[in-house]
Amino acid sequence: MKKLSIIALTTLTFGMISCDMDLMPYDSIPTEEALTTVVGFEEARAGIYAAYTGLTGGSYVLAPEIQADAFNAVADFSNKYGDIYRWMFESTYSTIESIWANCYGTVGRANFFIDGVQKIEENPEIELTDIQKKQINVYEGEAYFTRAYCYFYLATLFCRDYDPITAASIPGLPIQTKYEPKITASQYPGRSSLKDTYQQILDDLEEAEIRIETAISGIIDYDRYINGSYVTVNTAPKNCGNYITVDVVKALKARVALQMDDYEKAVEYADDLINSKKYPLMDTVEGFKEIWKNDGGTETIWQIAMTNANDAGVPLGTIFIGYPATKKDYIPTQTLVDLYATEDIRLATYFGKYHLTVSSGNAADIYFFNKYPGNDYYNALGNETRYLNQPKPFRIAEMYLIAAEANARIGTSISVEKGKEAINNLKKARIPGFTEGTYDKESLLNEVMNERERELVGEGYRLMDLKRWGRGVTRGKAQSAGLILFPGQTTTDGLDRPADDQRMVWPIPKSEMDANPQLTGQQNPGY
Repeated sequence: MKKLSIIALTTLTFGMISCDMDLMPYDSIPTEEALTTVVGFEEARAGIYAAYTGLTGGSYVLAPEIQADAFNAVADFSNKYGDIYRWMFESTYSTIESIWANCYGTVGRANFFIDGVQKIEENPEIELTDIQKKQINVYEGEAYFTRAYCYFYLATLFCRDYDPITAASIPGLPIQTKYEPKITASQYPGRSSLKDTYQQILDDLEEAEIRIETAISGIIDYDRYINGSYVTVNTAPKNCGNYITVDVVKALKARVALQMDDYEKAVEYADDLINSKKYPLMDTVEGFKEIWKNDGGTETIWQIAMTNANDAGVPLGTIFIGYPATKKDYIPTQTLVDLYATEDIRLATYFGKYHLTVSSGNAADIYFFNKYPGNDYYNALGNETRYLNQPKPFRIAEMYLIAAEANARIGTSISVEKGKEAINNLKKARIPGFTEGTYDKESLLNEVMNERERELVGEGYRLMDLKRWGRGVTRGKAQSAGLILFPGQTTTDGLDRPADDQRMVWPIPKSEMDANPQLTGQQNPGY
C-alpha cells in the first residue's frame, strides 16, 4: 500500500478532528465548490474552531507534563502515558504520532481556508458584499493564527530550543503553506531551518493580527464580551464559543517572543495585555476556583467553549482524580507541593487531600491534583467527559510571568525592577498578605522559574520551560514512596536527565519518516 506523508495529507483530507460543527465534511466538498459563499466560509471556519477542542486538551497538554518533573505514577496506575513518563518512547509511540498528525491536519484546514480566500478574491463571478468580504477577512486571520499556533506547538516539542545564534543551522519543521491536492512524494517538504520555522510563525501572526483587527473596528456585530473574548451575533458558527481576538494573537506573540529570546518584544506584548486591565487577576480562593471549576472568572484571555456532549473535548482531570475516584494514575510530587505557601490560594485550588490506598495495601494521606475538577455540566454527560473543563490556552497570569522573565533576561536595573513588579503583582493576587520580595537579576529569574511551576503546572508548558532554561528533567521526590511505581528507579521518581538528553526533543514519527523521502537523514538525533 502506498504510504502517504501526514504533511501531504494536510492537503488531501481533513477528517482527523471533527465534531458537529463540521456541518459538511471537508472530504465531501469538491474543491472548486467548497468556498464560494459566506455560508461555506462559516462552515469551514467552524471546522477550524472544532479542532481546538482537541489541540488544547488531552495528550496535547498532558504528555509533556507527565514527561517532566512534577508528577509521580501511582504504583498500580493504568500505564496511561507510561512510555513517556518512563522516558522509553520511540518514533513509533502512538501519542507522539497522533499529536503530529492532528497538528498537521489542522494546518491543512488552515491552508485550505487561506487558499480559498485567495481564490474567491481572484474570481470575478463570485459576488460578495463589502461586509461579507470583511467578515471573510477576519475568518482568514483566524486561519493564519491557527497555522501559527500549530507550528509553534510542534516546534517546542519536535525541535531544539530556539537560540538566535544557531537557529539558522539546526532543523525546524517541514512547512506546508498551500493547499495542493495533487502533490507527489517528490514534492513533500523537508525540514526547514528552525529560524525559518519561527519566521513562518511570526509572519502568520502578523497576517492574523492585521485581519482580526477588522473586528475591533466594528465591521462585525458583537453582542457580548465573555472572559475577554467577543462572541459574535451574526457570524458565529454553531457550537463554537470564545473566539480568536487581537488579544489572543498578542498573547501568542508574547509566548513566541519569549521562546525566541526576543525579550523586548515579549515585554511589549505582555505589558499591552496587562495594562489593558481587561483581565484582572482573581485574588480569592472562591474567585480563583471559579476559573477552574465553572470556567468563569475574569483572567482568561481565550477559553475554548464546548456546549454539548458532541463538541466536548478530552478531559484533563481523569488521570489525576480518577474514575471512579479511587483510581488515580498520577499524583503530585512532594517537591511540587512544597513550592506553595500554606495560604497560597493555588494550593487550595489546584490540590485536594485524599487518603490513597494502592493494591499492595500501602496507604497514606496525600495531595492529589485537582486543577481540572470538571464543570458539573460536563460531568452530567457521562463517563467519557468526566473531569472535563473548557481549555484555557491563554491566561493573563502567563503574561505577568512572561513580563517578569523577559525583564529579568534584559537585565538592566530598570528592567529588573519592572520584572520584580510583575512577579510581585501576581504573587499578591495569589497569596493573601504577601510581602513583596526584593530581587536582583538572578534571584528574580529563579523566582520566575518557581512561580511558573506554581501557576502553570498541568497546563502543558513545563517541558518547554525546562528546554528554554537549558535545564534537564529531575523528577521530584514522592509524597510517599510506598504509593508510587517502582520507587527509586531511574525511570520513575529517580529520573534525572540532562538538558542534552535525546528525549528532550521528540522524534519525527516513523510513519512520517517512511512516507516522506525529503526527511531522509533529518530525524532528530538518537532515534
